Amino acid sequence: MSHAEEYDQSYTDYQANRAGWRKVVRRPWLRAAASFVEGPVVDLGCGVGELLARLPAGSIGLEVNRASIAHCRQQGLDVSYYDGAADDWALAPVASSPTRFDTLLVSHVLEHFDEPDRILRRLLEAGGPLGLRQVLVIVPGRAGFRHDATHRTFVDAAMLSAPELAAGTDFDRPGISWFPGNLRAIGDVFTYHEMRAAFRRP
Repeated sequence: MSHAEEYDQSYTDYQANRAGWRKVVRRPWLRAAASFVEGPVVDLGCGVGELLARLPAGSIGLEVNRASIAHCRQQGLDVSYYDGAADDWALAPVASSPTRFDTLLVSHVLEHFDEPDRILRRLLEAGGPLGLRQVLVIVPGRAGFRHDATHRTFVDAAMLSAPELAAGTDFDRPGISWFPGNLRAIGDVFTYHEMRAAFRRP
């Protein structure tokens, strides 16, 4: 089974049909993530579009799950199919778009891959020439990582802060924070704790 084939209608249903109380509880997380961006955003791996719907006008989603794409389009969101592995993460749809995007958002995506550092390195290499101001990465803490069977590799601050990750790209080493509660250790016990790493152009 290819990575793309892991995500189908059942995964879309899992994301889209969360209990109503959980959707309400998630709102502060979505607002906090959206506060990091200013202009149009490329939401890579946008899922069912919960965050994309809160992003600035002109933002687009890229998604490998065709069922999730259909779901997003039914909500009026601009989402296109994108298989990053087939494109070697060169962001070809962004390069061909007439829109100038401010931010590449990679939220709860990298932990689903075996080589997240290599993928992020490729995205940083592509993002500078495309004029992106920042690449914002959001990943779960340890408790959240254990919560989803589709997660493959735990992404921590040490991985994202490694000097060689951004070296030679147009981006600085990231500013890192955690939410809710700006303390890494919370994520060891609280499932919905996240780390945010903002790679910005100097």
